[in-house]
Amino acid sequence: MKKIFFIAFVLVVLSANGATKVKTQHFEVSDSIRLLEKEDPQAMGYKLKMMVVADWPVSVNGKPSSALTKLLLDSVFYASNNRDIIPYYTSDVNVLRDFIGDWVYRSLRTNSMAQEYNVREPGSVPDINCEEEPMSCWYENCELKLSHVVGDLVFFMEYNDCYYGGAHNMFFTSYHAFDTALDRHVTLKDFVTSPAKLLKMLPSYDKRDPDVKWWDYITTESIENFYIKNGKLVFVFAPYAIGPFCDGEIEVIVPLKTLNAKGLLTTYGKKYLKSGKSR
Repeated sequence: MKKIFFIAFVLVVLSANGATKVKTQHFEVSDSIRLLEKEDPQAMGYKLKMMVVADWPVSVNGKPSSALTKLLLDSVFYASNNRDIIPYYTSDVNVLRDFIGDWVYRSLRTNSMAQEYNVREPGSVPDINCEEEPMSCWYENCELKLSHVVGDLVFFMEYNDCYYGGAHNMFFTSYHAFDTALDRHVTLKDFVTSPAKLLKMLPSYDKRDPDVKWWDYITTESIENFYIKNGKLVFVFAPYAIGPFCDGEIEVIVPLKTLNAKGLLTTYGKKYLKSGKSR
């Protein structure tokens, strides 16, 4: 009996030691500008603030991953289109914070709203009290963090929230999947043999009232935002994508075993049929 317990203990330890480990480091960057009406320069205008909050991966299983860094920089901060801002891919958080701080600075001053107003730097005009004038406080917030780990797969969650006036803000969550064993980004085609056939199935897994389902214009590109957890493939849609804003973000869940039974699961995808609990 003692021998059996000892073997079970060793197996648990080995399993724990073999689990994918991602070390992250937290940082925040923010900046703001004032937008003044061109037609009425005496008007109060608007305060526009941008903030990035990140738990950045510095190592995967004890080693830096330039491929993971590249995926997140390209997907979240469009690094490949901003080579002058982010000149190379590094896991050095201090360097990345400076690069992303520069990205925030330039993004604020070159966005479409800034073109319609006179831009003033902080301190050049009296600040706006956001508690007293909330409608005059516009913002863009981006949060990046490790969502969960399933086997060799890690999922990073990117949450964006912005407000540019009007009745409400806009928000959406994006997931970025990375295979630590293959050291590369993975997409829906890695898991599913035919995204087009899967797309035809998805409306039947949408449990909402038929009157508020907006599936007519959804394409295979629209279902690339997904994650895997507990043996299920979860698709995430932003407000207005397949339903009204009052429905918020919508998740449509399809069991992997169902896809496997229909012959839609790839050999790679079958690895996660019995993925168990996610971390």
